[in-house]
Amino acid sequence: MNEPIPVRQLTLADQVLDILVERILNGVYPPGSKLPPENQLRDEFNVSRSTIRTAVSRLEDRKLVHRQRGVGTYISSQPNISNPLNEFIEFPQLIKDNGYEPGYQELSADIITADKEILGKLQLQPGSRVLQIRKIFTANGDPIIYVVNHIPVWVYEDILTEEQVLLPGTTERFIEFFEEICSQRISHFISSVKAEIFENIDAPVELINDGPHTPVLVINETGYNDNDNPILSSCEFHPGDWMTFRMMRRRGKL
Repeated sequence: MNEPIPVRQLTLADQVLDILVERILNGVYPPGSKLPPENQLRDEFNVSRSTIRTAVSRLEDRKLVHRQRGVGTYISSQPNISNPLNEFIEFPQLIKDNGYEPGYQELSADIITADKEILGKLQLQPGSRVLQIRKIFTANGDPIIYVVNHIPVWVYEDILTEEQVLLPGTTERFIEFFEEICSQRISHFISSVKAEIFENIDAPVELINDGPHTPVLVINETGYNDNDNPILSSCEFHPGDWMTFRMMRRRGKL
């Protein structure tokens, strides 16, 4: 019960990516400047060229750089955060990858009796208890995302005590919490997206907004494990224009 929580080991590509993002964030590579060539980065970090290519591709995915064929790779200017809807990326990493300093504030953690809506989403019996976490993610100190999570007690009850699971930061890294601590891999999410305005949602007033009519994108998600059992219900609130969402749409077969 009292074993230390394991820490995820970063891959070489992740380590190189973190360094490159930090350099972009700190102005070592200013907007419009050219990223050093792959061979130079390979020699500097003493890693393979494929590792460098993976890290640079992730920079490009986050719109932090853009390639000019036959010329090189250049640092982009990022007015907001680019978020691919078809890929799950934890918010601190997403914010960091986009060139901002990520922050996290846990507003509350409580074990409550699930209401009818949460019971349905998590396929629980009446009277079932869930862990409810309310938290805010920040970019350069600005609170930009508000999240409310509900996790069924059965996910962690044989591994963590109530006191342990309620400690601040226990679930901050979701992938580690579910997969490494609880042995519950999140295989996929089913999501719904709707537009709202700030006055119609129950969100902290410190969340960035320009008044009661500030547009807010609300994303409700249910995460499932490998056995297709729901292990997480999440509601995200994205106000204003901080977050730009990207998605891929494919044509169906005729």
